[in-house]
Amino acid sequence: MKEASPLSLKVTLQSIREGRFQSLDQCLAREYQMSLAGISKRVSNDFSEGVWARLVDKDFAPKWDPPSLEGVSKDMVEYYFSPLGELEPELVVPTVLREPYI
Repeated sequence: MKEASPLSLKVTLQSIREGRFQSLDQCLAREYQMSLAGISKRVSNDFSEGVWARLVDKDFAPKWDPPSLEGVSKDMVEYYFSPLGELEPELVVPTVLREPYI
């Protein structure tokens, strides 16, 4: 965990805590929403920084922003769980097509 983005660690922890009480469909929709927020660069460039450090620089030494857990604000984490914008499509999980449990 020392190598992971502090922001991603806090976002993941909140997702796990919320997901314990949600259906699979709700969890998938939340993961989709979080993924879009993570690549948007509106709060942090950590996703791009991590990819760059591993695949381009190959030094495995990303410069996280913020660099520590203490620097991650509640607002930064909450952004990952905020409603999607008008231009971003909602995830529709075809639950009607699934077979019921036997």
